[in-house]
Amino acid sequence: MTPLEQKLATLPDQPGCYQFKDAEGAVLYVGKAEVLRHRVRSYFQESAAHTPRTLAMVHRVADVQVVVTDTVVEALLLESNLIKRFRPPYNVRLRD
Repeated sequence: MTPLEQKLATLPDQPGCYQFKDAEGAVLYVGKAEVLRHRVRSYFQESAAHTPRTLAMVHRVADVQVVVTDTVVEALLLESNLIKRFRPPYNVRLRD
């Protein structure tokens, strides 16, 4: 089992934010979820019907970092701040 697969297997069932990182540690994408385990793992499902852009991103993901929050509203605020801070290439709608 790869380190990424190990992380995916141990994700929490709580709200929060996640960051997909490439092999060099650069943030590719920041997202939020009501249930981190379900949302993050959905990207890596064989049966998932993703757009070509999302598939390209998923193939570049080498690591996932999660931050658990108390509420979905906190996750939304954290997501916005992280996107502004890291300016990930796959987050295009929320960048300033």
